[in-house]
Parts: sequence; C-alpha cells; structure tokens
Amino acid sequence: MRLLLAMPDTETAGEVRGLLYAMDETWEIAVVPTGVEALHRLREECWDVLLLHAGVRDCDGAKVLRNLWERPLLCPPRILFLWDGQEPRAGIKADCVAPCRAEAGKLCSLLNVLAKKPLPMLAAAYAKQIFQGTTAFLDALSMSRALKGREYLHWMLCRCVPSPWVERSSMGQLCQACAGAFHTTPSAVERCLRVAIENVFTQGSIGGIERYFGTTVDPERGKPTNRAFLLQATRQLRLLLDGGALGEKQRDTPQSRRAYDGVNDPADHGALAAEEPCN
Repeated sequence: MRLLLAMPDTETAGEVRGLLYAMDETWEIAVVPTGVEALHRLREECWDVLLLHAGVRDCDGAKVLRNLWERPLLCPPRILFLWDGQEPRAGIKADCVAPCRAEAGKLCSLLNVLAKKPLPMLAAAYAKQIFQGTTAFLDALSMSRALKGREYLHWMLCRCVPSPWVERSSMGQLCQACAGAFHTTPSAVERCLRVAIENVFTQGSIGGIERYFGTTVDPERGKPTNRAFLLQATRQLRLLLDGGALGEKQRDTPQSRRAYDGVNDPADHGALAAEEPCN
C-alpha cells in the first residue's frame, strides 16, 4: 500500500509513518512538505492513499485538491484531507476530512480504513472515459455482448483500471463483489467469465488478441486464466486511456509516437523521410 504524506509538520509525519510501519510492514510511505511537490509525485507515480494537510507550503491543500479535480488522474489516490474550518470550501472533495490537529494514532486508523475503500472519490472524474474505453476494448476483441461474462468483466475492469488496490485483490474477492452487484453467486460470476474469455480466444478477433495480449498467452493452454486476462486487460486499458486512444473512439496506435517511428513516412516533397539529410 503506497501512501504519500503531504504535510508541513515533518515531526507529525514521522510519527504517522512510524505507527503505520508498526501496524503493517507492507506500507510504502513518502513525505513531501509542499503542495507543488505533492502534485509532481502524484502525476509521476501511482499512490493508493494521500494524506493532504491544508497548510502545505507553496500550494495549499485546497489548491492541490482543486488541481486534481480539474486535471484528473487515471489512477487517483484515496484522499484524507486535514482541514481546520467548520466545513470544507465549495469544490473541495475528498474521501475523508479530519481536523489538522488530529492525533497521529487517529490519523493512522482513518488511513487504514480509507485504504480499503473500493474506489477513490476522484475516480468519478475519469469514470465516463473508462466506461467508454472498456466497451471499445471488449468490442475490439469481438467479445459477444450477449454473454453475461462480458457484463461482469466490464464491471470489474471499470473498477480495476482506476484502482491498483482493487487490481491486487484476489479473484475470489472480485467475484464476490461482482456477485453482490448483480445479485448472483461468485461461482456463477467466475463460470460466466470463463465462458466469455474462451469465446474471445476461439471466436474473437485474432488481430485484437495479438495486439493486446501478444506473447502473454500461454501457448500450451491457448488462453489465459480469468485473473491473467483481467490483469492484462487492465494494463492495456491504462495504456490506451493514457494515450487517449480509447477515450472517445478506438484508434490503431495507443502508444506515444517516437521520432524513429516516422522514418518511413513521406516527407514534404513526397520522398521518404529517411532520405532527408537530417535523418
């Protein structure tokens, strides 16, 4: 579990970090004293939880929150916002709000509860794009819309893509959560997923399978397990959505274009770019 502490008081931050390490060694914690540095770390790395103090330097906590809503992250953290006022200002939306003077033990308890929340509030900012992207992705694989397994898989992907914590959950936990949402049993969910995945690898799009799964499929089995399919689909969707390829409609090249990718493109005068002196 990755936690980013954006706090001006390094002593309190160190106390929180020490208590969390004592409770659970799986925490990976970083401390930043300024809002600018917090935004930089959030956009460069993936964090499960953010403890954000309203009084961080350079860019206060309210501005950091506003920035995160205006420029949403594909995999946002769950946010515990430390605020001194009676009620947060309009437009400030966090998963949990606590007083700035709360004790370190209380903050650790809130962080442990918050870390288990299925989806962060900020995930709503990207929900439409993820829903559209997941639909386009499954269409590209030619997964039949008549299959119940497709509906279950779509539900799971819409939760795994924005949340690495959900992605790390066991397949049994995911099937149980999905069964609760669709009023069925976990075994029925798992069975329907198996049918849908086998349908893709027997009757689906060969081009789509090669493009998105490639060499990740075991040649002896011929098809991935339910969990392997879900994990690979989650990774591919993140790549596609980061590149904007599936946000509105599917295109052929989800990755960013590098300079050497265009050496065979026509130059201005009609010849190949590789024939130019600069290339």
